[in-house]
Amino acid sequence: MTPGDAQQADLLDLAAPREPAGFRLQRLEVLNWGTFDQKVWHLELGGETSLLTGDIGSGKSTIVDALTTLLIAPQRVAYNKAAGAETRERTVRSYFLGHYKAERSEVGAGARPVALRDGHSYSVLLAHFFNEGYQQHVTLAQVFWMREQEGQPARVFVVADQKLSIAEHFSAISDISELRKRLKGVTKEVHDSFPPYVSAFRRRFGIQNDQALDLFHQTVSMKSVGNLTDFVRQPCCSPSPSRSASRTSSHTSMISPGRMRRCSEPRNNCGA
Repeated sequence: MTPGDAQQADLLDLAAPREPAGFRLQRLEVLNWGTFDQKVWHLELGGETSLLTGDIGSGKSTIVDALTTLLIAPQRVAYNKAAGAETRERTVRSYFLGHYKAERSEVGAGARPVALRDGHSYSVLLAHFFNEGYQQHVTLAQVFWMREQEGQPARVFVVADQKLSIAEHFSAISDISELRKRLKGVTKEVHDSFPPYVSAFRRRFGIQNDQALDLFHQTVSMKSVGNLTDFVRQPCCSPSPSRSASRTSSHTSMISPGRMRRCSEPRNNCGA
């Protein structure tokens, strides 16, 4: 039997062992994020497809928004969309401070949010991914703290080619400069802004087009799909720089349930 025959036999053998393809989320950790307060909370996913369930207000959207924050540019994130929120009722600041309810004052002023934490704490998000086929680890992490009492928290962005944890690598933070020095002993990818951070993890994950991250964000945060055509076309089929939008539109087939056609634009534009 030739190697090609053996490979074909494996493809036809449903019992043949198969390693999970690509980088898969192994563990998600949060510290001082929303109502997940004071200690490290985690989800142990093991690279498997998982179902996140819970009562209303139990923190499902908070966990989804933590993962979204690690992967999506700050100016593009729309928090709590999975719960059907239509306004920006949640922000990085509200998650950082742990807003959990609103109270009206005795003088009758507008409702003010009540927080679990003040601006002197810090928050950490961390996701560990593993590629079983190549035996490669990648950890993404972000650390949040307040430079000023007003405004949004500042961040440190981290990408590491090994398994990190909040308890081991991000505990007892007394000074952000000291944390940076500590982390640079583990990885060179310690950044103060999102662009070099996203470039670093996209390079490791093999994500060649940022539209893939846009589609991910829409998928995990959607409440419902009103129009299947728009849902697929908008993130996947960007207009070619050398052609007008109207020309691109005229060459794009409609998508209807039960039938999906490829865009007639080149593959690198449509992702078909």
